[in-house]
Amino acid sequence: MEISDLKVFKAVVEEGGVTNAAKKLHRVPSNVTARIQKLEKELGKALFIRDRKRLVISSSGQLLMEYADKILQLADHVVGVFNNDTPQGTLKLGAMEAVAATRLAEPLVRYHQQHPDVSVDLSTGPSGVLTEKVVAGELDMALVADPVNDERLTRRPVFDETLVAITSLNVRNIKSANDFGADPTILVFSERCAYRKRLLNWFGEANVAPRAMEIRSYHALMACAVAGMGVGIVPESIIAAHPTISGLKIHRLPDEIADSITYAIWRKDGLLASIDTFYRCICD
Repeated sequence: MEISDLKVFKAVVEEGGVTNAAKKLHRVPSNVTARIQKLEKELGKALFIRDRKRLVISSSGQLLMEYADKILQLADHVVGVFNNDTPQGTLKLGAMEAVAATRLAEPLVRYHQQHPDVSVDLSTGPSGVLTEKVVAGELDMALVADPVNDERLTRRPVFDETLVAITSLNVRNIKSANDFGADPTILVFSERCAYRKRLLNWFGEANVAPRAMEIRSYHALMACAVAGMGVGIVPESIIAAHPTISGLKIHRLPDEIADSITYAIWRKDGLLASIDTFYRCICD
C-alpha cells in the first residue's frame, strides 16, 4: 500500500467520485480508477458500492478512511520534521565519565534553555565503547579522547585536558615510569579507556609491566590512590571537582602523555540539527 494510493482514495471520497477527484489531483480518470482497484485488490475488500454512475463508500471504505486520515497526517508530520531545521526530539549523547562530571553541567543547562524541545539522553562510558555506539547508530554524538581514525565519523575538538599521575603522599616524586618500581599497580578503568591506554604506553616505553586494578569511578580511584594501593591517571579537572579528597600526591607527566584533547564525534551521514547546535553550545 502506497501513500499516493491513499491520497487518491481520500480524494475520491471527498470529491464524491472519480471524475472530480481526477480534476483535483491533476490525473486522468482511468489512473484514479486503477489506483482504487489496486487498493481493493490489496485489501481484498470493495471500498465503494457501484450504483450506476455513482460511487457510494462501503463499510470497508469507511474503515479505511479512518486509517487513511491518520496515516496521511503522520506522513505529513514526518516530512515536516525532516524539513525543519529547528532542533527537536531526543539527542542521544555519550560522554566519558570525567567529561560528564566536570564539563557538561553548564552546557547542558544552556542547551536546555536555548532548545527546550530537545530532550538530552546522557550516558557515560569509556571512549572505545562510546565510539562503537556512535558508529552503530546507538548514540547520536559522543565526547571521547583519542578517537579512532574512522572515515565514517566527524571529529571536532572541544576540550583541552592535562592528565596527571596521582599516588599517596609517601610516594617519592616521579619523573619517569621506572620510578614506580619494577612491579607497580595501576588504578584504571576498563580496557576501552583512552587514558588507561596512555598510562600503559608510558610504562611500556620503560619496559615496565604493571598490574592493573580496575576501578569504576574517579572518586573510588582517588580514594585507592590515597590509600597507597597504586598509581592512577586522571585529568586535573577531576581533582579540582573533588576538593574534599585529601592526601593525594600529583605527579606531572611527559607532554605526550599529559596533553589530551576531548573530541565530539558523530556519524557524517547522521548530522542532526540537535547535534550541530549542541556542538556549538559546548564550544561557546
